[in-house]
Amino acid sequence: MRRDYLHAADEELDGAYEEPMALAEYVDAAFERPSIASHASKYLLEAIESMGTRTVIEEGEEIERYRFFDDPHNDGEHAILGNTEVLNGFVDDLRTIAAKRGKGEKILWFDGPTATGKSELKRCLINGLREYSKTEEGRRYTVEWNVANASDTRGLSYTDSDVESEDDWYESPVQAHPFTVFPAEVRRSLVADLNGDSGDHIPVVVDEALDPFSREAYGYLEERYRRAGTGELFSKIADARHLRVKNYVVDVGKGIGVLHSEDDGSPKERLVGSWMPGMLRELDSRGRKNPQAFSYDGVLSQGNGLLTVVEDATQHSDLLQKLLNVPDEGHVKLDKGIGMDIDTQLLIISNPDLDVELDKFADRNGRDPLKALKRRLDRHEFRYLTNLSLETELVRRELTNETAVWEADSYEELAARIREPLTLDVRDGHGTVRTRELAPHALA
Repeated sequence: MRRDYLHAADEELDGAYEEPMALAEYVDAAFERPSIASHASKYLLEAIESMGTRTVIEEGEEIERYRFFDDPHNDGEHAILGNTEVLNGFVDDLRTIAAKRGKGEKILWFDGPTATGKSELKRCLINGLREYSKTEEGRRYTVEWNVANASDTRGLSYTDSDVESEDDWYESPVQAHPFTVFPAEVRRSLVADLNGDSGDHIPVVVDEALDPFSREAYGYLEERYRRAGTGELFSKIADARHLRVKNYVVDVGKGIGVLHSEDDGSPKERLVGSWMPGMLRELDSRGRKNPQAFSYDGVLSQGNGLLTVVEDATQHSDLLQKLLNVPDEGHVKLDKGIGMDIDTQLLIISNPDLDVELDKFADRNGRDPLKALKRRLDRHEFRYLTNLSLETELVRRELTNETAVWEADSYEELAARIREPLTLDVRDGHGTVRTRELAPHALA
């Protein structure tokens, strides 16, 4: 019987991962399933919509709610109770951003008092995106490189070995989109054909250049084959011996970047990462900064390809201005002359004290240095639950291990749930466990 758990774990992982494929195979797969090539905001929208909707009754009105926010993959453990209109507004914004119809320059901001569901939103997004990326439609892909078989190599392999092995493959540290390998003009034609075939009302957009780490490998291979007088140069670089496409399961650090309140370091370290002096020496870069010796562990690097979340934004208010141009320009700097394109949906979370931080220069006779930042923030306000059924549901969740989200076809069903008494086992000071029943009015 215990072996069943091992079998279940095998099936879970087998269903989440695929064998690496050649670039041409990925292109064919994208034409069959365009969703696997979606840009960040479009992918996030598709993940939310993939779980469908249900009708809820809040404040006496029936409204549609996305099941994604009920945290269904965790039996509702991190469900966001209430605030359905706020969440629907968030999805509407995503739809506008994904379709490039506006708000592309905005940073989505979730504001509200403590214990209103903001942290649950973060957990719900992480859980939902992780599980969606394990599905056929939600697969997420990036590239990995091998230059060890291009002769006289150091570069990515960091060794002098000519023996081909799995250890010679190095994945893009920022989840680079496979289409970014193509030259810009070819990529534009490819994406246009893909959108023409799919007929989706929200087209796929891939405007980014290849990330600096991958560019180093690409440049090395290009130089080797060009000097050898090789024809069909791109085909040589993209040959399956050097480049392959692999899927990954989305998680924190892998398509989702989360900047926590306790995270420290310089702004550049927190946003994109830092240089590794030991690796620079190992790579023998002859005085230049080789992008392969960068850590790429900043929140934007980790969130490239999907989602970047800044928690407790007041603690990181010094970064907010540096994020100002990321949504519309989609570009950050690692160092002088070394930049990186970014495709990520920015989301910041704060308590109301961020307002105080943003308004501290407001009385400077129109010369507020934060004025541009405030224009870029698109605010969604979480509020305390004032709905009887939601309050009762919340109290029951806090007192018991019940996590299942309440669903009902009518208010009469909800009223019946509200009137149900609650039985708890309580241990007294002598260690004796007694059963106690709470009357419905004690919960509501």
